[in-house]
Amino acid sequence: SDFVRSNFDIAKFWGTFYEIAFHDSTQPSAWPIKAACQRSVKSQHPGDPKNYKDLFSLNEGPGKGLNAVCDLEFNLTDKPGVFKGHWSGHSIFNPNLTDISNTVVDVGPAANGTYNWTLEFQCKEYDDPSKGIRFAALNFYHKKPVIDQWELDLMMDRLRARGLGWIAETTPGLTMVDQQKCIDQDSYPALDAKPYLCGQKAVQEQKQKHKQSLIQVETGNFTCPGFLKPICDIASSVQCVASCVPLLSECIKDTACVANLKDMGLCMAEMKRKNASADETQACLVPDDKKRSNFVYCLMDDPGCVKVPVPHSTYPACQDEQIAGDSSFNLPNVFGDWLKVKGWKKGEIVECLPCQQVKFWRYDPATPLPWPSPKPPAHTEDTYTVISSSWQEADSKGKLWPMNQTSLWGPRPGRQGFPAKEYSLGTMFGIGYKEKYTVVHDGSADSEPFLVLYACGVTKQGEYVSGLVLAKTPTISAALQDKVANILTANGFDAADWCDVDNSCAEPSEVSLII
Repeated sequence: SDFVRSNFDIAKFWGTFYEIAFHDSTQPSAWPIKAACQRSVKSQHPGDPKNYKDLFSLNEGPGKGLNAVCDLEFNLTDKPGVFKGHWSGHSIFNPNLTDISNTVVDVGPAANGTYNWTLEFQCKEYDDPSKGIRFAALNFYHKKPVIDQWELDLMMDRLRARGLGWIAETTPGLTMVDQQKCIDQDSYPALDAKPYLCGQKAVQEQKQKHKQSLIQVETGNFTCPGFLKPICDIASSVQCVASCVPLLSECIKDTACVANLKDMGLCMAEMKRKNASADETQACLVPDDKKRSNFVYCLMDDPGCVKVPVPHSTYPACQDEQIAGDSSFNLPNVFGDWLKVKGWKKGEIVECLPCQQVKFWRYDPATPLPWPSPKPPAHTEDTYTVISSSWQEADSKGKLWPMNQTSLWGPRPGRQGFPAKEYSLGTMFGIGYKEKYTVVHDGSADSEPFLVLYACGVTKQGEYVSGLVLAKTPTISAALQDKVANILTANGFDAADWCDVDNSCAEPSEVSLII
């Protein structure tokens, strides 16, 4: 601002500031770690008048939580309010940010001449400048931990006046900081606290501790490391979390998995804020990532260390007992390639998504599906089939991604209701599921082959229902449309509640197993 360019006084910049809001991918703001109580203690560097220190802290976990303390350093420049920041941390949420430009956008002068608040902006370009900006962040700091809405509005107005409002409005927007937690718990760190979990020296120490924690997992002598404490605090046991650490480590080594995990967490937090439905929340899991899903499966399903969140849903009640099914169903007739041409709109949203292909093949015990997909019960392997479905699904931003789900399909325990009644076991997005299938009608031997299927499923997130029609072509004839409508009506469905799947993009392709 004009005021900063003409009147900024570094001596009035020192003091304790509480973060009110931020847009900053280096700060954990959603599952599995949501930070609170962020604070910045700014002071002159004791050994270098051309630098200043910023002891930045944040709190993680329930109750008093755990404080991470970062000793950031900034070089002064010849431009008032413009600094060059240095941080030796390598946040998994945005790694390799070690030198960052930091600008004081504006300040709120106090009656005593100091500053009540500051707006700070950081950015970093890609190594190849032609690619543009790879990182941009905003920090709303105030001398008071809790402020009135008019003060926040004033800061936003000043931000927009400098042409930076677009950052606050870029997904995921501004994150409001919960300072009340540390006020109530009296859990802020000391103003001169030593670095912990991040900063100029702590990073290498923490990397070594992380390696040591993996060794402890292998030896059975595990102590929850700081970066996992928020999860350990809500888990059934520390040893349960220990069993999942190697899977998380595999994800952290993969930049794509880290980005996927971060995006999922931010999206989940936003969906929770909106009280979104189960169907809406599913967009947070797109695109799938096997390493992420493996970690989630361990944490939430098997062994299952933390309670699985259960979004509200509006699925109709299961009608498995009311729909008798087709007793003439002949399993070998289902083997091969199919396309999903119709889906029940009142069931899972996946049934009406575009580009749906379904493949069935006989299960081979010599080549079981990869973990964490289950195996058939002992001595029943020859009765099981593999079902592999592929489709396109939108993420929370509306971008379509290719998806695949591959699972077991076979008789129910004790062959109850067989062959009309089948059973499916598998995992999707890191959560295991069990589905009771009913072959409503087997038209696989007709001149225009088709199948009508209905399913009632259950996961740790709740129960759901599903309905689908398979055929050998991307679309079906008018005659078959009428025939399917009559079958649906005869089994208690309203044919108007069934969508026609857009298979204009469906072409035969190799199956890619994403379990």
